[in-house]
Amino acid sequence: MKVQDAITKNVVIPGQVLQSLIQRQMSGTMTIYDPLDESVFWQLYFGGGKLHFATSGMGKRERLTYLLGQLFPKAKFPMGDSFSQDYDYICQIWKAGKLSLQQVRQVLFFTTQEAIAQFLSLPRAAIKFERALNLDPLLLSLSLKEMVRPIQPTVRQWVQLRPEIASPFQRLQVKDFREIRSRSWLNLQDYQFMESLREPLDQQVTLYELSHHTRRSTLELSQLFHPLVKTGLIEVIPYAGVPQKPKPRIACIDDSKSIQRVVKMTLEASGFEVIGVTEPALSLSTFARQRPELILMDINMPEIDGYELCRLFNQSEMLRDIPVVMLTGRDGIIDRLRAKMVGASDYIAKPFNPQDLIRMVQSYVEQTSAQSTP
Repeated sequence: MKVQDAITKNVVIPGQVLQSLIQRQMSGTMTIYDPLDESVFWQLYFGGGKLHFATSGMGKRERLTYLLGQLFPKAKFPMGDSFSQDYDYICQIWKAGKLSLQQVRQVLFFTTQEAIAQFLSLPRAAIKFERALNLDPLLLSLSLKEMVRPIQPTVRQWVQLRPEIASPFQRLQVKDFREIRSRSWLNLQDYQFMESLREPLDQQVTLYELSHHTRRSTLELSQLFHPLVKTGLIEVIPYAGVPQKPKPRIACIDDSKSIQRVVKMTLEASGFEVIGVTEPALSLSTFARQRPELILMDINMPEIDGYELCRLFNQSEMLRDIPVVMLTGRDGIIDRLRAKMVGASDYIAKPFNPQDLIRMVQSYVEQTSAQSTP
């Protein structure tokens, strides 16, 4: 199979594509989408014929919590609100002295190997290839054979489970515990174990979370649940099958890409969705399609300044009730008064403290939420 064919076709055999890319010593990131659960996808980073890292494209917190618990059952690794990327977090705990370089490489190897096992269990999948690598620093470089050979039995076991349990990101829900107890193949010890999981099962957590809770591997739990799923006594719910509360949407109008990047990183790490607008003239049409709960806006911008744009927002029946916070390098009393006169709700001076920005945004979002609650 030619590499170019693998890149352009929608559905391919993932293992063959990866082998082809590595043989050609191409560098980049391959994203693989699970055909049995469209909310699940995997990412593989490789270059120069070597694997550097593999992970999930979503659910990184649940997965990494489980994997670290498997490797270091007595250690604690708190993941604060700023957690977003597992690779960055692993590097951070190394730099903080919580793990040695050897232990960090062990974590990266284990994380990559577990993802490869899931990836290779897919008979066919849609993929996307990008030449960007986006890993810094590079701490792992392994051959495909070195990574795959030890996990071949695991891959075969996941292949057998896949028709009913597609991946450890699946969520399980027991329909009736009394029905489960009547099944002759389930011994008393296993039933009692499942009874102990009533609460997390009712919460529809992922298999990764159940495994971390029980200190059992995802494969071991999946094999226990598999016959019950097959007979319909346990329902499997896709990873994104549980409705997620929508994130509050914040807009940032600023022609500076560096300010956009800081605002985006700060607010997204705190659970907000950020719409970045670098061309102020497009903001009215953009917000008509994607209405924000709060607008952060620079004053000094080309073509139209923040004061004039704020005045236009207040003239718009659709946008006039959205709070506007001026985000600017000016910090004088006249600027504050002028901002109030054109309808701005608040003012924050650059450079700003990230925590101050978060607190301000949260206060306005809470006010909006309280006003909309009957």
